[in-house]
Amino acid sequence: MRLYGILTALLLAFPFSSALDVLLPLYLYPDEGASAWSDVFFTIESHSAVQFIVVVNPNSGPGTSSHPTDQNIISGVSKLNSYPNVHTVGYVLTGHGTRNHTVVKADVDAYAQWASYSGANIAIGGIYFDEVSSETTSTNYDYYNASATYARSIMPSAQVVFNPGYRAPAQLFEFCDVMVEFEDTLAHYQNQSILKQIPDGLKSQSAVQMLNTTEGTNVTHLVGEMKNLKAVYFGYDDQYKVWNKELLRVMADAV
Repeated sequence: MRLYGILTALLLAFPFSSALDVLLPLYLYPDEGASAWSDVFFTIESHSAVQFIVVVNPNSGPGTSSHPTDQNIISGVSKLNSYPNVHTVGYVLTGHGTRNHTVVKADVDAYAQWASYSGANIAIGGIYFDEVSSETTSTNYDYYNASATYARSIMPSAQVVFNPGYRAPAQLFEFCDVMVEFEDTLAHYQNQSILKQIPDGLKSQSAVQMLNTTEGTNVTHLVGEMKNLKAVYFGYDDQYKVWNKELLRVMADAV
């Protein structure tokens, strides 16, 4: 009995972490008091052993001010930051490498300035670069290397996520912490051998974002196939603006 008590105490003090992170694009407007994010908060609270990388996206980016002026955004982000198992990253569009790099840097600057907001803890811990180009050119590599390097230079310990949405060349992995290797519907995933296409040495950096996950989908089985990846997400729609509380629970249970 004493041994059991010791083991129980150790488990409570050092809970197991899950094998996979949840990469959660939070594009839905939070509404009054962040009430529209309540299902997300509940899932995070009830799955303390799961790490959530939450993509914050106020307006296809940070907006034009040095910090959010919308109190609902402030309330929502500060609540996210209150959870020890949440890492927030800010959404930045790259336009497949065509968006002016000065503008990209300005978005990164804006997110970095959120840390200086005195009214609440809305600091952002990294950048989620969207519409990443997978072109294998030196120009493309230089663009994304510079983007990631800049983010890390002004955001301490910044986590950098690249989202090309499909297979990326190995060299791009050198510049990011997480690479979204698949972002499409469940139907398209079932018709692809995407996991087999990812080299074993890159799987621990790779993520899958599933769209239009239908009711009745065996999410637990699919997550089981992805256990050697870095992160997953199963979305109910294709815009990350509709939540299904049960789907969130099943996904978080499975990882």
